[in-house]
Amino acid sequence: MRWIRIEVRCEPAATEPVAALLMSAGCGGTEHPPGGVAGYLPVDDTLENRLQTLRESLDRIPEEMGEFQPESPELVLTFAEEEDWANAWKDHFHPIPIGERLVVAPSWSEFKPQPGQVVVELDPGMAFGTGAHPTTQLCLKALERTIRGGETVLDWGTGSGLLAIAAAKLGASEIWAGDIDPLAVSVAKDNVQRNSVEGNIHLLVGENPSIMNVQADVTVCNILAGIIINLAEDLAKVTRPGGLLIASGVIDSKAEEVKTGLEASGFTVTGMDTQGEWVAIYAERNSSCSA
Repeated sequence: MRWIRIEVRCEPAATEPVAALLMSAGCGGTEHPPGGVAGYLPVDDTLENRLQTLRESLDRIPEEMGEFQPESPELVLTFAEEEDWANAWKDHFHPIPIGERLVVAPSWSEFKPQPGQVVVELDPGMAFGTGAHPTTQLCLKALERTIRGGETVLDWGTGSGLLAIAAAKLGASEIWAGDIDPLAVSVAKDNVQRNSVEGNIHLLVGENPSIMNVQADVTVCNILAGIIINLAEDLAKVTRPGGLLIASGVIDSKAEEVKTGLEASGFTVTGMDTQGEWVAIYAERNSSCSA
């Protein structure tokens, strides 16, 4: 199969809305190269209409962002065969140490862990999540600090399955992981098996986390600010009272908006971490929440 890489070159203030538009167009996830955002779509009979809709939406960004008034984003398209795309990953995806113990290593590497290191072997395929992006690293560091053993964890927007697998390897006993993209869930399944944690992880495809009949001790949602706000009530339903929500994928200019949305849906925000312009928000599910 042929794929098209869609790179949208834009100002930092426009990164989040551009990423949301790429995902709305059908990209299973997004990359964040310097100066822009990128995603992939299959070359099929829907591509032309998807690109036209995307172009029209990108043209509206300057007027919709009001006070930021960014320049109109520039679209750069590159075609690649699936084999070429996979090989491109191998050129730039190397073992990544994260936090105190975690290492994300490509499945084709010959990485030799040091004593005490927790290694997640990964082949991201066409799904988002290699550990290179700041939002993913913020989530991994939070999981490393939080997981003590025996927890139930929910990972919504699982992509390559990285966060779910890390939770399992850190000691969580039961992990529920879901995504709206069947391709991402298929990639995640392969990575779960690669890491020999299939007995701990349940993978599902669906529109929102309410498809999971679970009360998680820890819920992690690494998507985008607007989607987190829209899913806030559903995230409350699947997080036990007193449980922790780790919400990332949030650009710093949207952090207060996400905080307000979470608090309106039954969470109390207890802290934030930042890495560059990206933010992870930590929130406790209120005991009095009726969700």
